[in-house]
Amino acid sequence: MRDYGPDERRKFERIDIPAAKQILVLDSKGKTAGVLRQLGARRLYDRARARFPRDSKLHHFLIHEQEEQLLISIGARVRYSDPRWTGFEFVDLDAEAAVEIGILIGKIL
Repeated sequence: MRDYGPDERRKFERIDIPAAKQILVLDSKGKTAGVLRQLGARRLYDRARARFPRDSKLHHFLIHEQEEQLLISIGARVRYSDPRWTGFEFVDLDAEAAVEIGILIGKIL
């Protein structure tokens, strides 16, 4: 797993997502894995229901924005994990998912 240096850590802006938005992160079986709390062009942070270890495993999730009924399919790896938060980095984000994430960021801002 690549370890990013301090100069690379904040290349992309992240936005905080208000708790009232309740943007869910669903696992590959459609069950709630967490609630999205921060989103950026390359990463997401959620308040995970289960703890994800920091390893190289690829996880598949759906970001579910209920107001617009957006379901965004993503692959991600854990970059940060503690008992409260898990930070994921997108892996091979396709063009459609990238556009939908941009739409979601635009709605939140």
